[in-house]
Amino acid sequence: MLPPMEKTIFIVFNSAYSNINVVGMGLDLLVFGDTAIDNFYVVDRLPELNEAADVIKGRRYYGGMGANTAVVANNLGLKVGLVSVIGTDADDYRNYMTGQGIKLYLKGIFGDTTKSMFFKTNGDQVSFFYKGVTEQLDDLDPDEEFGRRLTKDVKAVYMARTYLNMQKHVVKTFKDSLKVYNPGYGTFKFDRIPKTFRTVMNASDVVVLNHHELNHLRKIGYKMKLKPRQVFIVTRGREGASVYVKNTKVDVKAHKTDVVDASGAGDAFNAGFITGKLRGLDLYESVKVGNAAASFIVEGWGCQTNLPSWEQAVERYKRI
Repeated sequence: MLPPMEKTIFIVFNSAYSNINVVGMGLDLLVFGDTAIDNFYVVDRLPELNEAADVIKGRRYYGGMGANTAVVANNLGLKVGLVSVIGTDADDYRNYMTGQGIKLYLKGIFGDTTKSMFFKTNGDQVSFFYKGVTEQLDDLDPDEEFGRRLTKDVKAVYMARTYLNMQKHVVKTFKDSLKVYNPGYGTFKFDRIPKTFRTVMNASDVVVLNHHELNHLRKIGYKMKLKPRQVFIVTRGREGASVYVKNTKVDVKAHKTDVVDASGAGDAFNAGFITGKLRGLDLYESVKVGNAAASFIVEGWGCQTNLPSWEQAVERYKRI
């Protein structure tokens, strides 16, 4: 592991686009979010404090809320870009996303990429997270970092987690794009509602939360007040999703399937929902596409393993 060097950085761009990365080159979706390396361990049991257990098998996968959404949306047929930071230990991940055709705007930082460790047995789980360099995404000003290379010709932007300092720049810069925000488990670090969080929420066209995150926000004083034409979507796992518009609530069923691992389902939902919207489906049909996309991810280990195509997602969406 290299020691952190706060002011020493290098910038990595997608080499596949090095000759055509010019102003005016549009994207369907530009994702602002984290990258991570996920480590899954199946154990014979979850031990008590100061005890041990056997690891039956272990797996390493690519992850991160932002990167997961970018990869799934790309596989669904959108032209996708990703703004993120990455450590010196993840060249394979960068090369993988480049090979997928994702346009990368990455700030490279000496140090380790975020790592997630999940210990699972019989449906129960204990998780550990090493933040690594990814937390520095909060300090990223995309315009200052990437300048004219960062295209503004974007149909939709997606913001993952609670990198509020960066996100306040995003909502100002991309006023004319569809803005989708999923603060995710970053909400659990709040013991009160930050002013900048309210700013980003209010500036977003669509806000996605799961029911655990929404319950926590309500406990610390958050009240759901929808602006005109603003949409709230609350995902509820195998129960589907609830859509709130003005004074209306509509429940949308999930696609039933055998769940192997639920990690990454929310990210796939976001990708499917945005793809549906950009392909001209209405709000509720787009939520169905999101549920359909999520149903593929949960059928295997890893957040980017069982990736659906647009045709596969549509086939399931028609059955919801």
